[in-house]
Amino acid sequence: APAIGAVAAIAVALALAPAVAGEGRRRSKREVFAKALEEPFAGYCAHPPEAQRSSISGPVSEDELKPLGLEFEGAQVIFRHGARDMTSDHQCFYPMEDNFSGCDINSLVAYAYADGRRARGPLVKEVLDAYPSGEPRGKPGCGRGVLLNEAEPQTRAFAREFRAAYFHRFRGGAPTPNSTRLASTDKMRTMATLFMLQDFLFGGGAAGAVSEPGKVFTRPLSSDHWDLNQPCPRAAGDRHSRAYTNSEAARIVFPDFVARWARAAGTEFEPAFKDCLLVAKCSGQQQLKLPEELQPDSPFFNETLHVALRLFQDRYTTDPHGMRLLAAPSLLELADFAKQQAAGAGPKLALWATHDTTIMVLLIALGLWDGQWPPYMDSITVEVYRRSGPKAAGFFRLLHAGRVMMPYWCPSEATLGHGLCAVEHFLPENIAVYSDPDELAADCASVPAAFLREEGPSG
Repeated sequence: APAIGAVAAIAVALALAPAVAGEGRRRSKREVFAKALEEPFAGYCAHPPEAQRSSISGPVSEDELKPLGLEFEGAQVIFRHGARDMTSDHQCFYPMEDNFSGCDINSLVAYAYADGRRARGPLVKEVLDAYPSGEPRGKPGCGRGVLLNEAEPQTRAFAREFRAAYFHRFRGGAPTPNSTRLASTDKMRTMATLFMLQDFLFGGGAAGAVSEPGKVFTRPLSSDHWDLNQPCPRAAGDRHSRAYTNSEAARIVFPDFVARWARAAGTEFEPAFKDCLLVAKCSGQQQLKLPEELQPDSPFFNETLHVALRLFQDRYTTDPHGMRLLAAPSLLELADFAKQQAAGAGPKLALWATHDTTIMVLLIALGLWDGQWPPYMDSITVEVYRRSGPKAAGFFRLLHAGRVMMPYWCPSEATLGHGLCAVEHFLPENIAVYSDPDELAADCASVPAAFLREEGPSG
């Protein structure tokens, strides 16, 4: 656990931090975060199809691109998985019993031998009862961190909206399974969401037949930078910002709230308890019942989410350098594929299945986080545009949940309006420097972050 002095420092920063001056077109951090706190965890449940319809907007119009001599070339979509159950054993309140059912989305597994021969398969992974009869709880259940059945209509709606907004705009025709790159963290909920998304995008041969078995790229989970697990001692504490289980900062900054929470819930408040409230609300309390004082959208429920998000906002922005180190490998990977697409050489479409915390870290590292927690099926889209001929050039545009994000680091001579920037400036300089692996390794080996933090599951 963190030292009390370190936690107190966080609390003091929470209470007293002045507004951070905006750079040019950007609002101050205080203004942006205050807006998020007006409706903390807004849209988190992402019930289909309305949420997905409002989160995808499509590329720059052809009428606006024509004077610029540009065509829409490719896209990368970094997305969070669909609705899930609890990822940890938090005892958020007493009594508390969560035993989720309705998690019937199964996984496929397939392997190849060292010499390249493919094993017979794939196999359907049948997940056994998470709580066998020998357990005191006795009842069958889903286990921790698995997709609930609502993830299927969420993913289907996302695929439908993405197809409608983007597929007819790709230069040379819509992407096919063979021109699409799939990647995911090696967790059931991300793999399953990716599988469903590509199936809904390309199912039924609507966008071309698959000429070879489908392939999904992943890494060993314990060292996967898309799960924030890459070796980097300097950022070790920042990696576990997601597991904010220490209650000291809340007691210092929000003492009255903490006392009322204890009376209502019978526990000492931890910011990570927000997961209990959100999972219960999103699943209609069918398997996790909230106390009477914490019913969804009640004043105390909303106040709890406000306090939790306010604490997480500070937790995630205390060490910007550590966040850049965590995000750098993934952002460099995105930059590489954007440059390939701009040259007409990369996959038309790349899909990256990951987690809410990873999306937050990417946005924070770029200085583009709005202080709001990413909902289910949240997404960052990288659009790539290409100009052919003697003045060939490539440009990118970033969108978060369908909203254009202005790359403030892009030099004025490299911008074209509409949020477009030359691909050579895909990353701000303080991240682009890590394209040299030695620079990244040296910074990761430097003095660790001041705050040591507890481990915890990604969302």
